[in-house]
Amino acid sequence: MSAYGHKESAGPEGEAPRPTATVIGRSISFRMGSQILSSLINVAGMVVLGNYLAADGYGQYAFYYALVPLIASLSDLGVGVIITKEIARTPELGPRYLGDALLIKGAVALAMLLVVTVTVPLVLDGPHALLVWLVTVTALIDLTQDVGIWVFRAHDRQDLEALLLLSSQIAWLGGILLCVALKGHLAFALVSATAAFVLRFAVGSLLVRRILYRPVYSLDLNRLKRLVAEGLPFGLAIFAVVVYGRAGVLLLKGLASNADVAYFNIGYMLSQPLGFISSAFSVSVFPSLARSARLGPESVRPVLRSAVKFQFLAALPLSVGLFLLSRRVVRLLLHGGRFQEAGIALMVLSLALTFIFLNLMSRYVLAALDQQRAYLRAILVGLLVNVAVSAALIHKFGYLGACVGLLGGEVAVLIMCQRTIGRHLPVAILFREAARPLAAALGMGGVVFLMRDANLALVTVVGGGVYISLLILLKVLSTEELRVMRGVYVSFRLPGSGWLTRTLNQH
Repeated sequence: MSAYGHKESAGPEGEAPRPTATVIGRSISFRMGSQILSSLINVAGMVVLGNYLAADGYGQYAFYYALVPLIASLSDLGVGVIITKEIARTPELGPRYLGDALLIKGAVALAMLLVVTVTVPLVLDGPHALLVWLVTVTALIDLTQDVGIWVFRAHDRQDLEALLLLSSQIAWLGGILLCVALKGHLAFALVSATAAFVLRFAVGSLLVRRILYRPVYSLDLNRLKRLVAEGLPFGLAIFAVVVYGRAGVLLLKGLASNADVAYFNIGYMLSQPLGFISSAFSVSVFPSLARSARLGPESVRPVLRSAVKFQFLAALPLSVGLFLLSRRVVRLLLHGGRFQEAGIALMVLSLALTFIFLNLMSRYVLAALDQQRAYLRAILVGLLVNVAVSAALIHKFGYLGACVGLLGGEVAVLIMCQRTIGRHLPVAILFREAARPLAAALGMGGVVFLMRDANLALVTVVGGGVYISLLILLKVLSTEELRVMRGVYVSFRLPGSGWLTRTLNQH
């Protein structure tokens, strides 16, 4: 029996149902592909804006853009993950849950827009009030707040989410390039994101209606209250996640210089988005895990163990490689504007990657287990540690203090999450699953260190090859895991699929 069990999910019309492991593997493939491209577009946008605005101007842009996820985290009251979970468990009620999601989301969005429109002009001048209003509108239709995305995830349609994400990112980068070509103001750069998000939201709404179903509105206040009550702890946790992810920017803005904000934010933008690899797996597993949670710990444990192993396999080599190559990466991307200090920030933040990967996994695992409050407690502890350490160190160490604060917060979150997840997967298994991937990552790191002055692309390719070779030598992947990978490859009907299908059938 595989880690994901033998349950089958329907494939495209006319095809036989696919095993759950294959469905998850395909979802991961779509998410990974789209988010890799999305991250590259993010880096391209950062490079364009960094070189156009220089450290001081980019620091201002980073401050305002940091408010987008902060506001977005509150604009659905945490209901999004609950809607996804409920549709995954009872897809026949999808139209009604879609209607509930739109009612709650619409009410909260109108209330937030009204508050911002009335109050912000009272405390800020016209240009700054406009920037805050634009940030609010953008946040209300952030990717995490798109109702269509919630529905696609519940139905394992990561291909459609990938399409929407890339469409939005391409439109955003186009707007940034236009802003630079026209020598636009900071507001122009922010409008680029707003317009791109509106485009994605509109296309997503149309696809949900055409491919899945139309919403059914049933104004049952008791049911809506129940959804909000279940979602609010998760929503508050995500708000806290964004705060402690942005605490460094906010504290540096008040306690240090705009240049310090820029150094920290560049290190953050080049390291933290790598968490999309963890999210790709965790979000893809979430619908299946939510269904398995109803069957008890024995059904959940194999999925958790596979998830933990995946996090270590992905995070450890990235952390080692980024630590060794951080300064070269920054020099390659940002030639002017005195950004060399950002390389040191990236080096420190690379140490947090493994903790970040595990914490992103815990977010969806605890939600699938109906333990949203445990995740909220973990994030609040992490936030307190992050803010306290950052505030204590920023005065003396500037951006480095914020980096250390973020690292401390991630460690605290992991410890708190494991207090709950440990009931399903003991901590001893974490160390056991980490041992061989860590050995392979350190072996790769030794080669990368010896080649540190060679061509960066060559170092990356050789390092990746060494890591994969060591994984094979250490027999990190089981026969069943290799079989699942072959099955995913075959499901895409790529070259050699026929031969692999015959091989799978023989075994």
